Amino acid sequence: MHELLLFGQVHPNYRDQVLKVLAGLSAMQPQAIAERHVIFKPTRTPSNTVSIGAKQGVQSSQSQITKAQQGDLFYIQLVEIVNMDRIGRTPSQNVDVSNGDHIMVGTERTANGDYEKQSSLPQDTSKPSWSIEFRDLPEVPGRTPVTSRLMGSTPIKDGDAVKFVEALGYAYASEYVVHGHQFLHNNIVLLLHRPLVLPLSTTKTSIRQLPPLASLKPIDPSNTYILQASVRVQDGSNPESMTMGMNELKAFKEAMKGVVDMEVGDRLALDARFR
Repeated sequence: MHELLLFGQVHPNYRDQVLKVLAGLSAMQPQAIAERHVIFKPTRTPSNTVSIGAKQGVQSSQSQITKAQQGDLFYIQLVEIVNMDRIGRTPSQNVDVSNGDHIMVGTERTANGDYEKQSSLPQDTSKPSWSIEFRDLPEVPGRTPVTSRLMGSTPIKDGDAVKFVEALGYAYASEYVVHGHQFLHNNIVLLLHRPLVLPLSTTKTSIRQLPPLASLKPIDPSNTYILQASVRVQDGSNPESMTMGMNELKAFKEAMKGVVDMEVGDRLALDARFR
């Protein structure tokens, strides 16, 4: 799967204005979202043998990760879409899904044509629901008008996600939370957000419980927001599909002129290789 991206910076004073523009452009209200990204670093050169730590349903991401590992070693991530009500609570304090609480499920672009939408679904909020994600080094700038990179994302349906990743030859490195609002515009996922860092004491202990949202601090001390526009293409070797995704992003960039300057991302800043 390929991911196509454009990025823009939004001053905190203009956040509400940009949210209104995105709401009008996408014809939908902003959807609050919080994603927990737990980063793992390679501890050795992994083999193709996988120990069982999480039940199957991970073969596709496994093969993508293994292929990438044949050259450079990369960081990988466990990503959880977090119920906002669950942040800072112990498992016993989590809200029962039977009371009608919902957790936002991520939106992906996958095969069909080349895109697919997911909706908000009720989830069991008593335990995390993880996906394992890998992202390759973006292609050299200038070849395409957008950032383009190979990526893989597969949900882990059951079992211990952390033990599974550790069995692949990875160790916990750090984590952060993406907090913001999401929109869907045609086949583009729009995410206006800030990356938040966890308190130092939390990152050194358990990754099982998030502290209260108020205790999380922006990574950027200027509090600048990031507007990310992304399209996922199932078959990156299909020129027609890639062109369709790029054209949608270019049209969005044109539509946002005078509001937010959408640009290609910094290749080195998006480099997930382990050094």
